[in-house]
Amino acid sequence: MIDLNLLVKETGAESGLRFNIDGILLESINLEYDGNVAAMIGMILKMCLEMSEDLNNGELKQVMIKNNDGIVVANKDQNDNCVALLSNDISKMGLLLRKIDTFFNN
Repeated sequence: MIDLNLLVKETGAESGLRFNIDGILLESINLEYDGNVAAMIGMILKMCLEMSEDLNNGELKQVMIKNNDGIVVANKDQNDNCVALLSNDISKMGLLLRKIDTFFNN
């Protein structure tokens, strides 16, 4: 199981959450409206998963959302367990992508 506290600490993300593909929140750190955020990111992951299948591009692994004031990186494993990290610092994008991949591959 992924240690969300350690992942948030090592990446410097402002917040993080663990949930399933159906958007059911399992754990969150420093996030207001965490249940709503889990549901929305779960829906985004599910839609992207279906698009990947329709396009025969392989299994969905990660979604990144970049906006003017930050970044969201969400990963899904083969068992539909999901983790998302949120940061207000775009310069942390590479670190977030690398660390979340490392945690999911171990």
